[in-house]
Amino acid sequence: MTESTSFFAHGSRWMRADFHLHTRRDKEFKDTGSEKDFVERYISALKQADIRIGVITNHNKFDREEFKALRKAAKQEDIYLMPGVELSVKDGRNGIHTLVVFHEDWIDNRENADHINSFLGLSFAGQTGYNNSNARSNHDLLETLRELDKFEKNYLLIFAHVEDDSGLWGALDGGRITELGRNELFCSRTAAFQKVRTRDKREKVKGWLCDWYPLEVEGSDPKTMDDIGRGEQTFIKVGAF
Repeated sequence: MTESTSFFAHGSRWMRADFHLHTRRDKEFKDTGSEKDFVERYISALKQADIRIGVITNHNKFDREEFKALRKAAKQEDIYLMPGVELSVKDGRNGIHTLVVFHEDWIDNRENADHINSFLGLSFAGQTGYNNSNARSNHDLLETLRELDKFEKNYLLIFAHVEDDSGLWGALDGGRITELGRNELFCSRTAAFQKVRTRDKREKVKGWLCDWYPLEVEGSDPKTMDDIGRGEQTFIKVGAF
């Protein structure tokens, strides 16, 4: 049996997932250690936090080579990593930080094309220095979804720290959230809200969205190696990676 097969030898397992991870390639991530052993140290930190499923979501940036190195090392420890990006969408009062989780076809394909960076190139066409949290893409949320759909590859959205000024709830008013909740594309692609903390706000948003509301998940949003795994935790039941 392969390691992954043996990991699920007794059936499905509950495991910790972190949907909001940054790495050394993110401008906000501070790491004083060596570049040479970064991958080893990063995977060790995930293992120490008992994170078995993670999404690499650097700010408006995706480094395919770094991701593949992390994914390869993670697999040896029965940790499943997915490619993603924390996209600063030009929408609302403050912009909206949106975690885009990509199917592996975006980077693992016959033509060896990096479609994630092709998408980022479109999102920030004409801009420079946009790989930071203060940038704003060229498109609003619905335009962003339409641009993603043009690639004809699977993806999903998780809205980061939704209650913050740069989160979905903090950036948009009730009328706009109600409008989005009526959009079929928005609902079909939105998998979760991250870092929901306030019950009253949750109930208000549920009212705006009527009969639709996604999952709630967590992510440690690390800015240093020691931050990996901090904060609230999410566990999901998985039978295979």
